[in-house]
Amino acid sequence: MRRNGYLAAALVAAAVLCSAGPAVASPLQISSLQDDHYLLNQTKESVVVKTLEKMRALGVQQIRVNLEWNTVAPDPNSYTEPKFNALNPFMYPTLRWAPYDRIAFLAPHYGMSVQFDITGPGPLWAMGHKPPNKRAATHWYPNATDFLEFVYAVGERYSGLSGAQTRVDSWSIWNEPNQPGWLAPQWSGGVAQSPQLYRSLAEDAYFGLIASGHIDDTILFGETAPEGRDSGGVYSAMTPIPFLRDLYCVNSSDQQLTGTAASALGCPDDYTPTQFVDTYPVLFDATGFAHHPYDFQHAPNWSLSDPNDVPLANIGRLTSFLDDTFDTYGIDRQIPIYFTEYGYSTNPPNPHQVVSPAEQAVYLNESDYLAWLNPRIAEVSQYELYDAPPNYSYPKTSVLYWGDSFQTGLLFRSGKAKPAYDAYQMEIWIPHAKYSSGTKTFIWGLARPADRLASQPVAIQWRSKHGSWRTVSVADTAPYTGYLTDSVGLPGRGYVRLLWSTGSAGLTSRTVTIN
Repeated sequence: MRRNGYLAAALVAAAVLCSAGPAVASPLQISSLQDDHYLLNQTKESVVVKTLEKMRALGVQQIRVNLEWNTVAPDPNSYTEPKFNALNPFMYPTLRWAPYDRIAFLAPHYGMSVQFDITGPGPLWAMGHKPPNKRAATHWYPNATDFLEFVYAVGERYSGLSGAQTRVDSWSIWNEPNQPGWLAPQWSGGVAQSPQLYRSLAEDAYFGLIASGHIDDTILFGETAPEGRDSGGVYSAMTPIPFLRDLYCVNSSDQQLTGTAASALGCPDDYTPTQFVDTYPVLFDATGFAHHPYDFQHAPNWSLSDPNDVPLANIGRLTSFLDDTFDTYGIDRQIPIYFTEYGYSTNPPNPHQVVSPAEQAVYLNESDYLAWLNPRIAEVSQYELYDAPPNYSYPKTSVLYWGDSFQTGLLFRSGKAKPAYDAYQMEIWIPHAKYSSGTKTFIWGLARPADRLASQPVAIQWRSKHGSWRTVSVADTAPYTGYLTDSVGLPGRGYVRLLWSTGSAGLTSRTVTIN
């Protein structure tokens, strides 16, 4: 597609600004939550407000939202591109912006910021080649320049400048590009296609955000899903590590590809490392790398055997790859990692899942503890608040009834709280929950809704099997984070919990058994 003179000039300016280097990520982990159904897909503002109130009570700091291209673009179901200035947000149908305008405006009133993941599916007129079926039509060879123009329009609309909507200053680029439901084809003729496509989409989107005034914002890329296949067809997901090798144009030894090996993957075949970095700054200068470290079948500390999979327990595979690849290209940087989706689907309601609601609460506490241990993790985003509904077009006996639906909510669809709801508010994790006379037990916690501007006292309480709760220590939360740690000499075997008093009320963590 075309690049008009105004955009070309803006991109030149953006390229100069890129030379200033990467934005610096906050060392503090951000608590995010995403539930597009209750925050975007609602006609009643009262439902959105009620959802925001619940999120505020949970201590959520940031709302994450998928801003899908085809929900805003004009004539998204037409293969003929409409004649309009795609760089100008006022040239898009006003009502299509409305759900995003509303959340950008309301979230700050409830003490939360907003992160937009600008992503497909896209309008049919921006897709290339002939898709094999309707399922793939909205994300089949998307045109990167068309996407750049859309991202620029989004950046303009949420710039906070005169006449614009409320400013948004946290962004991510294209959801799960290594999954065929979001980007296709993944493979063609035995050659990986999705890394090539994503390299162009991410780079152009990065320039679109910078050119529209967001150079100092949080800008993420990657958004990778944790599993896939190491080879396959047009609709077979790629495992993240091979996807990233092809994205960065390196081989299995982290050496830069050249010649025909590079050309086959859409990589420059004769670039020096410096030239590659200058051509694709998003891969090196973005604020952070976004990843979804799900493993619905196991506890967070469970390692998967395939070295190309990257669940939470194996996040070192991702950081090692990125560090080695940055070294290959002469970049001295350890890029922060943002967990922009995470959670556990439960049974009930989904009979095809293996994690119970009680286990979900334990696993979420453990996963946040593991993220806290890793200084590279800058954000953990819970997906979702409410369980998603099943696909009612199929009978309950069909696996497709639940299909791609997520039951990762802290609440059932009825609004009834799962154990994870309270466990998310007031977290506890004891890595070694065994009593040993004369030794101290390390206890970690997070008072998520606590005032982040000052320390808060949290009581560590113990009771025996038949006794009552008594406070054995008091730990102060760390300023700005809400985290607390303490090493406590427990009276014996029994149970431990945390109690954070909030005026006339109090929040308690789940109870941990000390054997």
